[in-house]
This record gives sequence, structure tokens and C-alpha cells, in this order.
Amino acid sequence: MTYDQFMDLTILGQTVHQLIVVSVLMLAVLTLKVWGAKVANRLLYRIFSKKGRIDRSERFNELVGKSMQFFGLMVAIYISITILTIPKEISIFDEQIRVQFYISIITKLLLTIGFTRILLRVSDYIGERWLERASETESKLDDQLVPFAIDGIKVLLVIFAGMFVLGAIFKANVTALVGGLGIGGLAVALAAQESLANLLGSFTIFLDKPFTVGDTVDFQGIVGTIEKVGFRSTRIRTLDKSYVTVPNKSLVGAPLNNITESTHRRARFFIGLTYDTDPQVMKNIIAEIHDVLLRHENTNDEPVVRFFEYAESSLNILITYLVNSNDYALYVQVREEINFKIYEIVQRNGSSFAFPTRTVHVEKGS
Repeated sequence: MTYDQFMDLTILGQTVHQLIVVSVLMLAVLTLKVWGAKVANRLLYRIFSKKGRIDRSERFNELVGKSMQFFGLMVAIYISITILTIPKEISIFDEQIRVQFYISIITKLLLTIGFTRILLRVSDYIGERWLERASETESKLDDQLVPFAIDGIKVLLVIFAGMFVLGAIFKANVTALVGGLGIGGLAVALAAQESLANLLGSFTIFLDKPFTVGDTVDFQGIVGTIEKVGFRSTRIRTLDKSYVTVPNKSLVGAPLNNITESTHRRARFFIGLTYDTDPQVMKNIIAEIHDVLLRHENTNDEPVVRFFEYAESSLNILITYLVNSNDYALYVQVREEINFKIYEIVQRNGSSFAFPTRTVHVEKGS
């Protein structure tokens, strides 16, 4: 058997020559996919980077690398399919299956998904660079706008990819399909009204500016720092470092306290003294606490210290004052200092703090 005869041998409908070429191609791709992806990423990186700037190619490869490897593998599979002899139809249980058609559809779909993933990862890289530049400016608006813009770019990429799949792969009439959306527009709007409300909420946040990225807010008991404003929700990093996601429509539809924009922090609480406290002692304690609040360097000059009520087990004194800063650490420090002063004042005047007690009188029956 000659070399040409061997190469023309048919195995499962494929010649030896075809099988060898495809095997070598797939082996090369699987062996060199990481290196090849790095080379491709390096070339792509040069398109989106400027000369003279810091080399961030490693970060670019970290973001795009896996997507590029997947795309390269899909390209190799697509080329292999064009080399192999794929039957147009096969019969299974008297049913004709269009093998060539379905394989072509699947491979083109995977190629589109792979290329879209690359574009999405490139968008993430561009977003990181924009955020770095935004952090160098004094305005916080650009810090908030960049993630919003990147999310918008990603949405458009996915929409365009979907339209390409419908038009180029499934041969659908995209123009007629878009026109037909007007007929079912009402149904779509009703089904997506929650998402639309959140989207409008995001626009309200950008226009009204109740807060910007980096502000500390208090929303319905959630206290934390705004990290990102997206299309649907806003991310808040709380004081205990948990990550809370709040729908945008909720943020614009309920009271929100922007602590960063406030000039003071308010402290309001009660202390309860025992019922055996002498009235004059009570007056002295109130006067001394008031004096401490007036003299403290980090409180304002309008504190409130008043005998407020007769509680079930205590004589309650209301204490209200403002700390001259919105810094949470300073606020906690000032509260601690004043609390120790109050403790010393109560002890020095011979009184004591009350705790829940109950006196039971038992009458002996006749």
C-alpha cells in the first residue's frame, strides 16, 4: 500500500488524511492554548493601551485569558468541522436528523458566545482603567458614573450578540422582529415593570444625587458606604463589612440619611436612676451632665439634659447632644468619653443606676 493509498483510506466516513490533520490541529490547540491566548491577549492589549502608561498586560491577560482560550478552542473545532466530511442527514428510528445543519448552528453559536465573552472581559478591563483615572479627580460623580457606563456597554454587547445570533445564525428577520415588539410591548412592559422601576430609580439617583459612591448612608437601619450604583441595584458595604444589595426603586422611594453630607451626629438616650434618689441629687446630676456636654470640645452648645419621666423601675433622664463631626470613629469615641463622665457623676453624687425590679407586698389573711 502506497502512502497516498494509506492517506485515502476511509474510517467512519473520514479519510486518514482528514483525521491526522484534525488530530494535529486539536493537539496543538490543547497544548498551546494558554501560550496562544497570552500572545493573542498581548496583541489585543496594545489596541486598548497607550504608550508611556504602566504595563498592565498581566492584568489584561488575567481578565481575558480564559475567554480567549475558550474562543481559540471553538475556532479550532469550527475549522476541524470544515475539514471533516459531515453527513447532511442521518436516519434514526426512521427520523431524518440534519446533522450538518445542527452542528453548524451549535459551532457558530459557541463562536459568538466566546467572542462576546472576550468583549465583556475587555469592558471590565476598560472599566478598571476608567475607575483609576476617576479616583484621581476630586469629583465623586465620575466614580459613580463609570460602573454605570460599563454596565450599559455590557448590556448593549449582549443585545447586539443576541441580534447577531438571530439574524446571522438562525436567519431570522431581525427588522421584522424588532417591529413586532411594538405589538407585544405592553406585555413585555408589564412583565418587566419591576426592572423598569429600578432602571428609572438609577436615573433618578444620577440626576437628583442623593448620594455618590463613597458616601456613608443610613437607609432603613442599613448603615454603610456606597460602593456601586448599577442599573438595577445599589451595593452598600456595611460597618461590619457585609455586602448589601438594595433595589434602586427602594432607595428613591424611602427616606435616606446621607451621613457624609451631614455636619453632626446625634446622640440621644436615657439613663435611669433609682427611685430613692433625692430630688436635689437629681438636680445636681442633671446640672453636672449638662456642664460636661457644654465643655466638651467635640459637642455643640445646645445639649438637652432633662428629668423626662417616671418609668416602671427608674427615674429617667433624657440626654441629647450633637457631635461636631460625621466621622463614625470620632462619634463613638466622644460617646464613650461622655458615658464615663456620666458614670462618674452619678457615683460621685451618691446615686445609682436603676435596673428592672419589682416589689411584692404580701398581706397575711385573717
